[in-house]
Amino acid sequence: MAELTEPADLGGLAGLVAEVLQIPASEVTEETGTATTAAWTSLRHVQIVSCVERAYGIRLTAREARRCRSVGALRAALTAKRGAL
Repeated sequence: MAELTEPADLGGLAGLVAEVLQIPASEVTEETGTATTAAWTSLRHVQIVSCVERAYGIRLTAREARRCRSVGALRAALTAKRGAL
């Protein structure tokens, strides 16, 4: 996995998810998640949450992490943690 750098905004979220899931970034939408993408397994979910926390400098509670089951939900959690970007 490539080295992650601090994204300037939430635009890099789709690329981060694509990298962890090992799918083309063009396939990642707000609806990409556990219900729509076979590659988004429970292990990948933990990896995505960990990468998001590192990349964006935030900490999600266990409850928040469980609720982030799609890119849209991740984006909403990040916005809530960091404020509007």
